Amino acid sequence: MESGLGAGPLVLFVLWAVYPLSVSAQGISERGDSDVVQIEFVEAYYTLQDTTLTEVIARLNRTRLAGAGGEMSQGLTEYYIQPSWRPLGVGGRCRVSDLTLRVQIRVILPAWPSGTERPTEEWASWQTIEGAIRSHEHQHRDLTIDAARALADDLDALETQGCGALRQAFSGKVALAGERLDEIHAQFDRNTPERLSIAAKLPGGG
Repeated sequence: MESGLGAGPLVLFVLWAVYPLSVSAQGISERGDSDVVQIEFVEAYYTLQDTTLTEVIARLNRTRLAGAGGEMSQGLTEYYIQPSWRPLGVGGRCRVSDLTLRVQIRVILPAWPSGTERPTEEWASWQTIEGAIRSHEHQHRDLTIDAARALADDLDALETQGCGALRQAFSGKVALAGERLDEIHAQFDRNTPERLSIAAKLPGGG
């Protein structure tokens, strides 16, 4: 899935990241919002085949997912926002009609299947690590949804003299929203310094 805003520059944002050893999609999807903002959300997982938590942490701290923009990333959020609309001209004025924004979001997270066979302390530590990665990526998801809703309000309010001007204004709004959302995600990552590494402090070693 491409990441970005339709009719504007492609935007990819990440947090942490690992190249996928093997990626499998799970049936965790959500649809919803309003008739205007239509959200499709899915989570996918890549498998860590390491045996111990020490090995898992070492891998997460030196790898990055394909498409990640940062130094490394243990999780990745991809999105694509595609507007659909038609101009409606009335009395020389033109406004947006039949607006929909299709928002597709995919969050990629690590999975450690053999962790269930490890000591309880290791598994608990892994769940804490995975939970932190998931929480961060879900915040990227929520930022995207909030931006899409705000964009829908802005686009729905557009009205110009003539439909040619409306098309130009519409494209400009979409492009600007893409740039702003890119910066929002980048700023969020800058404000999350702990994403740079995972502490290797393990209960009882690894």
